[in-house]
Amino acid sequence: MEAILDKFNQVYFEKTFSLMNRFDFKFLLKSSEAIAFLNHLYSEYDLIANNEIMIRSYETKYFDTYQRDTFLMHHKGKFPRYKIRTRTYLDTNDQFVEVKFKNNKGLTEKYRNKLIEVDNLFMQPDVISFLNSHKIHDLESLQESLLVNYQRISLKHKQINERITLDFNLTFSGNQKKTLLEDIVIVEVKQERKCISSAMEILRSFNKRSISMSKYCYGISSTDPSIKHNNFNPLLKNIHKLTIQQ
Repeated sequence: MEAILDKFNQVYFEKTFSLMNRFDFKFLLKSSEAIAFLNHLYSEYDLIANNEIMIRSYETKYFDTYQRDTFLMHHKGKFPRYKIRTRTYLDTNDQFVEVKFKNNKGLTEKYRNKLIEVDNLFMQPDVISFLNSHKIHDLESLQESLLVNYQRISLKHKQINERITLDFNLTFSGNQKKTLLEDIVIVEVKQERKCISSAMEILRSFNKRSISMSKYCYGISSTDPSIKHNNFNPLLKNIHKLTIQQ
């Protein structure tokens, strides 16, 4: 995949807009489709790089109650809903604690606080204050529920406030089990305002439709088959279908 990235103009991560509040649309592609998709984008999109690193490595830890309340909130389709996680950029070792909210209008709001360390997370005064400020309480009930590792390519539109991320080589670890999304790329189009952009048009020409896809919910469903996840079965079947395609 790196060969196609050489066609893109590079911009530094620090000089791009954040899009912490956005509308997002997710698509599932096979690796070969992702390369074809990228080959249509380099004239209108820049590659977001960090010290010339074109593909960044991420580690995300999710936190939930023992009963998996945030997972079940998503499973039941409740709004507003939220997720709590830490994110580590493995190439730079920058670490953040994040809260993501999604409302019934499809708007995602993300808030983050920089960390010095991720150990003993809910004993750190800054973290407690940050989470409480976003109405996340009862921190003693939270525990690490899922670990996700993946690599990401990030693009930005040259003119409008739109980002595209392509996540691949995803592994999910939880419940003493590890699963891998093999040969599948999660494409996410993130927009300040909903619009049909060039990327969306290209995905439509690939016969791709936006899907409801949460890495957290997929990871919990795939590592803990005992948990109720019937509402995610269409997603699981879609992923299985892509996996077995030649």
